Amino acid sequence: MNRWRVAIVLGAGSLSLPAQDALQTAIQLDRSYEDRSTGRFLPPEEGLRTGPVTYAFTVGYGLEWNDNVFYRKDNRESDWIHTPQATARATWQATRDSVVSVGVGIGYRKYLDHSELDRFYVSPDTALFYDVPIRDWVITLYEQASYSTDVLSQGALSGRAEFPRFENTVGFRALWLPDRYVIGFGYAHYNFVSDGDQFSYLDRASEQGFVRLGYRWAELSQAGVEISGAWTRFSSDLRGDNRNLSIGPYVIWQLTEATDLSLHGGYTYYEFDADAFDPRDRDLSSWYLSLDARNRLTDYITQSLTLARLVQQGVNRGTSYFSDFIETLSAQYRLQWAFHAQGTAGCDLFYEHSSEPRGGVDETYDRYGVGLALRWQFTRHFFASAGYRFVWKDSDTDLFDYRLQVVRLEANYRF
Repeated sequence: MNRWRVAIVLGAGSLSLPAQDALQTAIQLDRSYEDRSTGRFLPPEEGLRTGPVTYAFTVGYGLEWNDNVFYRKDNRESDWIHTPQATARATWQATRDSVVSVGVGIGYRKYLDHSELDRFYVSPDTALFYDVPIRDWVITLYEQASYSTDVLSQGALSGRAEFPRFENTVGFRALWLPDRYVIGFGYAHYNFVSDGDQFSYLDRASEQGFVRLGYRWAELSQAGVEISGAWTRFSSDLRGDNRNLSIGPYVIWQLTEATDLSLHGGYTYYEFDADAFDPRDRDLSSWYLSLDARNRLTDYITQSLTLARLVQQGVNRGTSYFSDFIETLSAQYRLQWAFHAQGTAGCDLFYEHSSEPRGGVDETYDRYGVGLALRWQFTRHFFASAGYRFVWKDSDTDLFDYRLQVVRLEANYRF
């Protein structure tokens, strides 16, 4: 590599950190760097131009029907949710190898029958990746910020209409690629801030780090050993801090031009400090597994399969406990079909088996789900989408069971 390559991307992707934060940060950085270095990242389509800067302004309206707004087994309540929204994006193609893109969205969620849930929101949902290759090194600086009220992504939650939170991750990664070898290390700082008092006991900051030693037998294929860990500090004095360490082998393998997979597994250890409800220090010895396979079946059909067994921070609390952790085994299959030059369709299936200690008693639950999506580009500026999702949670504590159906229609106009 004889020149610097810069890729600064805001709004083109996100780092989701649901479990074993340091390990998942490293895995998703692998994916995002692969997409950028192989040219899979493309700047968003823009509409207006001022000199070297292009702009996209989008206004839209979403209509959603939810047949179980509060995620309950009994006394189910449905509602129609109206969401007018607008987004703005500016993109600067500074050089042939660099792009800076900044975007933000604002909107309002209006519930027809449950006005107490009405909410105005600002959605940064941004991601920044800055790659600087220097000889055998690749230095990546990154930041990701997102705001969400989504409950479906948190299987342990029941009886809640929203889970409002802001998350931000900032850090760096350094990869040294001398000949066939791979030496990597990185650091990230993660913040979780709840929006409101209901989940303030989850407010926290984490320091994350990882080290990787590997061998490459092809340009995009490698195997080795990785170590990751995190130190999590909660804002509330009532909660005890915790630390975790994970170690195990990994394989990143480009099987064919159309198929690649990533496999990680090993041992993980958590140590929890005493809190207001439990004066004892506690620990957990467990194991993790993460398999992600992606395949381009044809020029128009892509599919992926994800299997994972991970440990994440607990999310529930009761009158005499804070939940320390959740152990989750999950599987998800996704399929996307570009059936027309103007249309795409997709579906996904998932299964999740989880256990969360709640005051000395474990809640064990299974979740099953299916989602369908359709998008059609009517004109260069006008496009619409439709989606359906069904989720069923079956807990050994009947109180936490629920079944949910969501239908969403959305129309957008880009200037």
